[in-house]
Amino acid sequence: MTAIDYTQRPSLTYQELLDTDSHEVPDVLRWFSPMPPSEADVPVERYTSAEFHQLEVDKLWTKVWQMACREEDIPEVGDHLSYDVVGRSILVVRTQVDEIKAYHNVCPHRGRRLKESPGRDTELRCAFHGFAWELNGCLKQVPCQWDFPRLEPDEWSLPEVKVGTWGGFVFINMDPDCDTLEAHLGDLTRHFDR
Repeated sequence: MTAIDYTQRPSLTYQELLDTDSHEVPDVLRWFSPMPPSEADVPVERYTSAEFHQLEVDKLWTKVWQMACREEDIPEVGDHLSYDVVGRSILVVRTQVDEIKAYHNVCPHRGRRLKESPGRDTELRCAFHGFAWELNGCLKQVPCQWDFPRLEPDEWSLPEVKVGTWGGFVFINMDPDCDTLEAHLGDLTRHFDR
């Protein structure tokens, strides 16, 4: 094999570099990206503009699947943690041995955070007025319920956030109309087949 002087050949392509490798190169490294190369610069304002940030919040962060934690972060029933992004807090809860749910981490009664820190509980109770929900999000108890004669328990379930798991990762999506996690991942899982 002949050594390549990279200073004399700055236009060496990635594929040509792979051709010079002393080991067999896996096929996956030979795949081509469908995106053509571009010389376009990304304007600095994309990173500094409040308006562009708000567009990302509205059109990206509240619409896409995001990794919130690992399954082993919430191993036991009742374990919970919050995932905070763009001013929103999502409460991820192991509700059963084989089930994980996520809720907006806010009490529907007065808007206080339900959980401030990770932990393990048998219920989700708001520290402000004491409203409590089962781990599955159903309303469990309202202290002084006589003060709320029109309260319909079925209408007071915690608003759910979509949850998906893959490879031990727990993903959330705040968009109730989103595609499944599997559709979002596409052929990514294929890259991890052994």
